[in-house]
Amino acid sequence: MIKIKAVDDENVLDVCELKTNQDDICAVRERHSYCNAISIAEAKYHSELYPNAIYNNNVLIGFFMYQRTENHAETAIICRLMLDDRFRHNRFEEKALEHILRGLKIQGVKEVIVIIDTANENAKKLYLSFDFQFTGKIDKAGYCYKLEI
Repeated sequence: MIKIKAVDDENVLDVCELKTNQDDICAVRERHSYCNAISIAEAKYHSELYPNAIYNNNVLIGFFMYQRTENHAETAIICRLMLDDRFRHNRFEEKALEHILRGLKIQGVKEVIVIIDTANENAKKLYLSFDFQFTGKIDKAGYCYKLEI
């Protein structure tokens, strides 16, 4: 069963050790995702960023962070979503994203936005499978997709 828990003093080191590659190296930028430590540090300086750990049956499997501001509380931007390389099977990414979207909806979010790196076909496939729609906007980070929930 997927559960989401805020990154805190109990899990921060474990979250920072999650890897998206098989060589077990957390680079400052791993192919399509940032090192979780950088994301967590970023959240300490930006109060609208919310870093979270993803668990399956009490085992840490991933990390995600979203942005939500008071003056646009109905919109959330998923900034980061990653699963540890050891758990990239059994549809964990789909299950995690489904749980994330359900949780955001409970919080009153009506629109979820994600920017997908142009080279990250796996992420594009994942978000399209949830009916995210291309907005037509392209910026230096990638293509903008949104979903009404």
